[in-house]
Amino acid sequence: MIRKRLADDRGGDADRTRPRDIDAAVRQVIGGAVDADDVIDLFAVAGLDEARLDIFSDEFLERVAALEQRNLALETLRKLLNDQIRVTERTNIVQSRKFREALEDAMLRYTNKAITTAEMIARLIDLAKSLRDARKHGEELGLSNEETAFYDALADNESAIEAMQSDTLRLMARELTEMVKKMPKLDWTQRESVRANLRRNVRRLLAQYGYPPDLADGATQLVLRQAELATANSD
Repeated sequence: MIRKRLADDRGGDADRTRPRDIDAAVRQVIGGAVDADDVIDLFAVAGLDEARLDIFSDEFLERVAALEQRNLALETLRKLLNDQIRVTERTNIVQSRKFREALEDAMLRYTNKAITTAEMIARLIDLAKSLRDARKHGEELGLSNEETAFYDALADNESAIEAMQSDTLRLMARELTEMVKKMPKLDWTQRESVRANLRRNVRRLLAQYGYPPDLADGATQLVLRQAELATANSD
């Protein structure tokens, strides 16, 4: 259809329409669907309506990878990952930063033609599986979503993980969650006195559990940012 339309517009023969013009037109159609922020339409075009219940299941990811329209498969995965990372950004600073950087790095490499479309699709599928597994690790630790976010903030530094036991980090994450829940019901992120009090309490907690002193400043700042995020998204 695109070949015929291009030929009609130019008053020429459809068989002589340049392949690169057709490819450009197809990319524009796909790009328009993605820019419209409508994943459901992408699913329908890709014939994946039945798999919408669990977008990170192995079955769904395998069906996307098997699509003949490679560009459509790539754009569908990119859009799904972007949406899921955006959701994570409202609850977990460390996880969302990790996956946002990984997605942006993959897109940059693909744009610069450092990797092929097939390699890009494989990379996005691996990223989707990693995001799925990351969501489960809090459950495996016996932590709520809020507690998991503080656990990730405390464990963000490899040296901290090596120095601290997982059980200790879990206890600290639970205490931090309770500490933030007990904060005054006001916009404390704009009150320096409240922030200073929380900062002191966080430092005291880190010292109490033997958190590495040379990592305490960075951990304190990250915990404070996570606390602000938790408060901003609380009811």
